[in-house]
Amino acid sequence: MDNTTHDRPDCFSLAELEVFQSLEGAVLTDVNYYLWLNQGGSEDMPYRFLYFLELLFEAHTPLLLSSGEDSAAVRISDAEALVKTAEALRKLHGQISIQRVSASALPLWESLIGHSLAAVRLSKNEEGLYYNDALLLDFGQGQVLVALSGKEGLAVDAYGRTGSK
Repeated sequence: MDNTTHDRPDCFSLAELEVFQSLEGAVLTDVNYYLWLNQGGSEDMPYRFLYFLELLFEAHTPLLLSSGEDSAAVRISDAEALVKTAEALRKLHGQISIQRVSASALPLWESLIGHSLAAVRLSKNEEGLYYNDALLLDFGQGQVLVALSGKEGLAVDAYGRTGSK
C-alpha cells in the first residue's frame, strides 16, 4: 500500500514523505525552537514545551515540524500556521505565548550545523505506511530523534551518542 490515499491519522502522508525526501543532501544552516509558554491558572506554575522545531537548510524552504494542537502526531507545518497560533494565543491570554529560541549553539545541534542531511528515517507499519510519532534526522556523523513528548509538544534528543541534550 502506498501513502497517497490513506486516512490514517497516525501515518505521514505522501506529501510529507516527499518533503523529507527532498531535503536529503541539504546542508543544515540553522535551528530554532518555538516554545509554547503555558501560563496556566494564577496558582499553577508556568511550564513550556517545544511546539515547533524549525530546521533551515541551504537553498531550501525551512522545515517546520510541530506536534500540532492535539499533540497526537509529528506534523510538517508552515510559518502561517505558527503565526496564526501565536496570534490566537496572544489574544486569548493577553500576552506572548510562543517564544523563539535559537538552538544552533546547543550541543545537540552545534556539531551538525554545516553538514548534509543524509536521510530522514521513519518506522513503517505492516501496511507499508510510515508512522508519524517520530522521525530520525540522520546527518551521518550524528542523528537527532524528533518524537512526540510524553506530555505535550515535541521531544528532541541525540540518538546513538551520549553527552548531548
